Amino acid sequence: MQTERDAAIIDWVGRIGAAGAEHVMYRFGMGRTAVYTRFRRQIELGAIEEHRVLYHQPGLYVATSDGLRGRGLSRLGVYKVSPGGFVHAREVAAAAASLHFALPGLRVLAERELRLDESDEGRLLGSVKMGELAGGVPALHRPDLVFAAADRTLAVEVELSVKAPKRLQRICISYARARHVDHVYYLAAPAAARAVTRAVAETRSQDRITVLALADTAEVGRLEAGSRAARV
Repeated sequence: MQTERDAAIIDWVGRIGAAGAEHVMYRFGMGRTAVYTRFRRQIELGAIEEHRVLYHQPGLYVATSDGLRGRGLSRLGVYKVSPGGFVHAREVAAAAASLHFALPGLRVLAERELRLDESDEGRLLGSVKMGELAGGVPALHRPDLVFAAADRTLAVEVELSVKAPKRLQRICISYARARHVDHVYYLAAPAAARAVTRAVAETRSQDRITVLALADTAEVGRLEAGSRAARV
């Protein structure tokens, strides 16, 4: 049996890619026992599966092919949890859960759903052009999350490791030039935050990009509330 709440959880996990029990608890306002009970039931039904990749780390849950099919999300494909991407996937889920409340009323798109929607619509919704590949195909950079409303689109990057300076500069320039993205928020670990901050300063893109601590999602909400008030 699958309740409306079960379906909503599978839908959210399927769209984000992977999430821990604590993210579902926060996003849906549920207790630990209730979440694990629901997960156990959906695992038995074949809609959810758990991946334990890192030693002594809680697992991440993903929607199975049957779970995705039940929510009309088959085209997304089952999310692949890898050792190298495990921590990043966990932090993206944490950001998505927190920003749901910090940015109320905005639709959230994770990278995998963004890719599909851009293909379907034939235009960029949150990705930015970084140049061209062979044959004139645009080389794109996609943010980890996009929060969109009718009048505003925000890109959110979850940055855990330090990228090469030139690559960071190219990304910053691409965001600064992208008129379809209103603002970019980097939620970054300390060393990564310093590197992004340097790249933002070097490319003079401070008006389009804000660098914050990894857990500072509430500040995103405060800044956006201020921006909204200024636009009214």
